[in-house]
Amino acid sequence: MVDRFLVDEIQRAALGQSPLELLAAAVVKGAALSAEGDAVVDHFVAEARRSGCSWTEIGELLGVTKQAVRERFIDRVDVAGRERFMPRLQRCVTAAQELARQHGSAQVRPAHLLLALASNEGVAGVVLDRLGVTAETLRAKLGPLLGDGPPGDAMPAESTDLVCTLQSASSFALERGHNYVGTEHALFVLATDPGARTRRALELLGVDVADIKRELASCLCREPKRRRRAGQCRCSFCGTQNSEALMRGPGVAICATCARVAVEAAAT
Repeated sequence: MVDRFLVDEIQRAALGQSPLELLAAAVVKGAALSAEGDAVVDHFVAEARRSGCSWTEIGELLGVTKQAVRERFIDRVDVAGRERFMPRLQRCVTAAQELARQHGSAQVRPAHLLLALASNEGVAGVVLDRLGVTAETLRAKLGPLLGDGPPGDAMPAESTDLVCTLQSASSFALERGHNYVGTEHALFVLATDPGARTRRALELLGVDVADIKRELASCLCREPKRRRRAGQCRCSFCGTQNSEALMRGPGVAICATCARVAVEAAAT
């Protein structure tokens, strides 16, 4: 059914013009409305992604495949939450871009990010090192995924898979109650996605997903620390607060009573 309000609006705006000029005005108005409609849909797709909805769920709602919905919205919906990326993760994303260029890859892929994480001193790098994964051994297993051409002149663009990986890392961080996205979140996604080639590469190096989860558990389950009020301090042993007798050191404080007990215990 025709929206009479819109028809009247166009006719008033193009009063006295020919039928073709009215048609042209209607086309312009229709394009503007279509763009507004797309923007509204983009907004709610972004909201759905931020709340943890998968591309598969969104695709089913819209009546298209997961691949189709990703291709349609991935470049228009900014849900990666990159403003919350920690500096180390930001550097790893930049390093992944440089790795893709050096290997002559047309796109920056999750494989480049995993190699960048292994080469970094962040949480992910430490975890991979503990599990015996080095940048050199990982590079050998990733092989063709990194690219096999001559170094390019320009930095390649991020692939859809990498964008989705970063979005998933951001969503995973929110699920854990973290207001930041670190290398640990990115490694978790790269290592646990059943269909990811990065997971396969780690498995070829003898790394079990359960081992990565165990190594990451302490930082992924950590509750945000509460900020103390200025001037407040507690004894690290008995909890005495705001005592003038507190003796403080790096990351520790002890009251006079606990200090006396410690001295007496040492003497015996």
